[in-house]
Amino acid sequence: MRYKKFTIQNYRGITNPLAIDVGENSLIPIIGINECGKTTILQAIYCFDFINDKEYKEKHITNTLNLYQTSDANPPLISASIELKVKELEKVFEEFNQSEVKKVEESKKTGKNYIPKSVNSNELINQFSDSIEIQRDLTTLEYSVISPNVEIPNAVIKEIIRHAPYILYNDDFMDRPPNTIDIPDEKPDSLKDWLAIFERLFNATNPNYSLFSLIQEDDERRRLSIISDVEEVLNKKLSKAWKTFLLSNHGALYVKLILRRNEKPIKLEIQIIEKMGKRERFFDVADRSKGFLWFFNFVMKLEFNPKVVGNTKDTIFLLDEPGSYLHSTAQEKLCNKIKEISEKSGVVIYCTHSHHLLNPDFIPLNKVYIVEKEREKNIKATPLPQIKFKKDNLNAYQPIHDALQIPSFDLYDSTSKIVAVEGIYDKYSIQLFCEINNHIVILPGTNADSIVKNIQYLNGFSRIYTAIWDNDAEGRDKLEKARKIFGDIESEKFDKLPAKGLSDRKMEQMYENNDLEKISLLLDLPKEANYEKIISMLFFSKKSKIEKAKSLLSKETKENFSILSDIIKKRLKIAEELNQISLEK
Repeated sequence: MRYKKFTIQNYRGITNPLAIDVGENSLIPIIGINECGKTTILQAIYCFDFINDKEYKEKHITNTLNLYQTSDANPPLISASIELKVKELEKVFEEFNQSEVKKVEESKKTGKNYIPKSVNSNELINQFSDSIEIQRDLTTLEYSVISPNVEIPNAVIKEIIRHAPYILYNDDFMDRPPNTIDIPDEKPDSLKDWLAIFERLFNATNPNYSLFSLIQEDDERRRLSIISDVEEVLNKKLSKAWKTFLLSNHGALYVKLILRRNEKPIKLEIQIIEKMGKRERFFDVADRSKGFLWFFNFVMKLEFNPKVVGNTKDTIFLLDEPGSYLHSTAQEKLCNKIKEISEKSGVVIYCTHSHHLLNPDFIPLNKVYIVEKEREKNIKATPLPQIKFKKDNLNAYQPIHDALQIPSFDLYDSTSKIVAVEGIYDKYSIQLFCEINNHIVILPGTNADSIVKNIQYLNGFSRIYTAIWDNDAEGRDKLEKARKIFGDIESEKFDKLPAKGLSDRKMEQMYENNDLEKISLLLDLPKEANYEKIISMLFFSKKSKIEKAKSLLSKETKENFSILSDIIKKRLKIAEELNQISLEK
């Protein structure tokens, strides 16, 4: 059983039917400017599975109204086309009938008269042809079958969905890993949040292991042995992933689990231990970096999600801005990891602003959806191959051009002047806060050395350009490298960020006096949001919000960007003069 397509209608800003094809595509990036509706698409898909209704404080299932069309009375709908074989359907009916018998037996014990639902399974099975399309009304939360045209009780449809692949949603900002987990004395009918994740970890270590049997175990030696087994499984998974992402150069990290039986309720404490040689340092989960918190959250939900049992190759993973807290190198490795998940574990649908997560070595272009909000406020998602490129809409598609390393100057007329910089966030900051002509194009590279490579193309196309490096050790080194390669005259076009006393300066350090925190607050981002997240979100925001952000900047920050503006203008003027001399020869 697997999902082939989701169709959304009348959910928040999605008025007309919006389809996401997952039958042929197992890796689907969704990109677009800020507030265009990317997260709306993910949360609508998440609504299809009733098992998810209580997750994330139920916001996805309760906040469904279109605030742009308050008179619209049409119900929000999410439908799914599911590949369903006859044997799978027979199993569904078998388990449903067994469940009904069990309910009858339980009702006799309680004195209640339960009337079992009657379903002619043979007649229904004969009408299926390997697929079924199910629709859910998000107002009533009831299901119905669209195709084939048959009536099936809602309870039976729920049983079909219970057997369907799980739909998992991960938002970096909504669910942070806790330091401790409360364990009830008795196991509830359904487990939620991190209690469910750690119960799954115990089960994955050994089918006989459980948090609830652990707290009932009186033999301390046995308790410690069980915890040791669980720690070994957990740390193997974390260690492998940590090496994959190379999040830091710190000593080895591992997790210690401590059962606090003397507290009420009993608690499982999660402690992070960093080993440096023979020494150990102990931290709460919350003490670690934001990158580690994302990493821990991602690995735990991927490896030990309580909903994932048996064959998981068709799971639907919905990732909202994955890796927001990771540095560029880790994001590039995450891009490869996302592809790996899509090949081994199921379908990955993810939203991103980061060009590092759109690397063409891992992400084929024909799998990208461009999300736009039309004038009538309807959200639409269009596969990239169907997009008719428009220069005036360049910002919406810029991450793809950056990831493909397509020189941006090829997309502009030959009279445009170019500023080559180290990365995409340099481009964002310069365009946001430097006082330069709108016709000047910012060409982002991937690092300091990429500027040297781009200069070759710029020279080859006889473009008027300047190159600006960070004012740090790497930037100064690559600037000197460029001077040696291209000579003294060409070097007149090169420069670096304005100095900050004797200290190094990257673009992030052009912002002073907590100005980034002010912008983060303006964008309703959490305090933990990093520079890259803040600037990319602002860059894709509405003009009114960008102007508000400019008004929040301190005098010192404005002066820094004013100096940088003068540097750019000076170097471009020199470049223009040198180009004119060259033409006159």
